[in-house]
Amino acid sequence: MGGEDLLRELIRESVMSLYDGTQTEYGSTEYVNELDRIVKELQHLKTSLRSGPDRYKNRKEVHRIQSAVEAIRFLKNRAKRTGVRNGLITGDD
Repeated sequence: MGGEDLLRELIRESVMSLYDGTQTEYGSTEYVNELDRIVKELQHLKTSLRSGPDRYKNRKEVHRIQSAVEAIRFLKNRAKRTGVRNGLITGDD
């Protein structure tokens, strides 16, 4: 499976896991954990693209994946602050 196919599969899985019928409230522990899982999978994909003979051809894609990771981390931190404010999670979660 190529890098592009793996990215498509990753996106498909993350969308399905967010909309798999289970409802989680914004800022809940489950919501924050789901965003953590997505970040870890993106990081794994990024490291797999950084090795091999095509690593120099994938520099732009690696940069875009890193930008996506940074955006998801920002959203996770904002959701976590909202969860603490609303009493869904404690500050040390």
